[in-house]
Amino acid sequence: MNYSHKYSREDGFTLFEAIITLLLTSIVCIGAMQTYTSITGISFDHHVRIETHVQAQAIMQTLGNEVRILGNGVPFDQQNFSIGEVTLSDPTVTEPIDISATTATSISFRLNETGEVALLTADFDPSSSLTLGVTDVSGLDVNDPIYISNSVISGDEGLYGVISGVNAGSNTITLNAGYVTSAGATFGMGSILEEVPMITYAYTPGTGITRDSGFGAVLLGSDATMNIEYLDINGNSLALPLTNTVVMDQLRSVRITISLTNDSLLKDGTSYTSTVSQVFGLRNLNYFF
Repeated sequence: MNYSHKYSREDGFTLFEAIITLLLTSIVCIGAMQTYTSITGISFDHHVRIETHVQAQAIMQTLGNEVRILGNGVPFDQQNFSIGEVTLSDPTVTEPIDISATTATSISFRLNETGEVALLTADFDPSSSLTLGVTDVSGLDVNDPIYISNSVISGDEGLYGVISGVNAGSNTITLNAGYVTSAGATFGMGSILEEVPMITYAYTPGTGITRDSGFGAVLLGSDATMNIEYLDINGNSLALPLTNTVVMDQLRSVRITISLTNDSLLKDGTSYTSTVSQVFGLRNLNYFF
C-alpha cells in the first residue's frame, strides 16, 4: 500500500500564493483608502465652498432688503419738507441717506424697519402743544426718532422729532422741544406717524461687517469685507462724498460687493473666499425722474 500523500489544489494555498494574495489585497485596500480620502477631501472642500457662498449671500440679502427701500418713512418728497430744504432749522433730517457718514465701506440711511404706521387721532399743531394722540403707541418708546406727514390728507408738510414720553393709557406721545418742521406746519387727524431710526452698515478692518440701528452694532460677518458703489441711472459710479443734489438728481442704485473667507481651510491648506456682487435699485429715489 502506498502511503505517500499527494497535495492537490483542494488542499489550500501555498505560502507563495498566500503572500501574493496578501500583497494584492493590500494594494486594493491602499487604493480604496486613497480613493476614499480623495473623495472625502473633495466633499469637504465642496462643503466649505458652499457654506462660504451661502454665508456671503445671507449678508447680501440682509443688507439688500433694507438698502433697496431706504428712506421709507421719511417724507422727503413733501414740498415743504424736501431734501435739503433750507427753510428748516436742521435740513439734514430730510436726508434719506446720511451723506456725512456714507462712504465706500459704509452706508447710513433712515428707514422704518418695522413697516408699522400710526395715524393721528386728532389735529396736531406743534407750535401749541408737543403732545399728540395716535391710534397705537405699542411700538413706540422714549428716544425713538419719528416722522409725521400730512401727505395722505393732501398736505405738503413734514415733521421730525424725538419722543420724550409715551402714555399707553391715553394713546398719546410727547415730543422733545427740538423738533424740526416747516414753518407754520399743522397736521390734521389722519396724518401718519412712523418710527424711523438710522440704519448703518459698515465694514471695519479687523472687525468685519456690522449693522447698527441705534442699539449697538451687530456683527454680520467677522471674516467679511464690503465695498459700495453709488450709481446713476446709467450705472456709472458717482464720486464721493455724496451731496444732497447728487442724491436727489443722480443717485438711483448701489452696487454692493461682499467677500467672505471661511475659517476652515481647504484640504490643501489654503483658505477659500467667496465674493458676491449685486446692484440694488433705490425704489424711493427712483421716483425723482
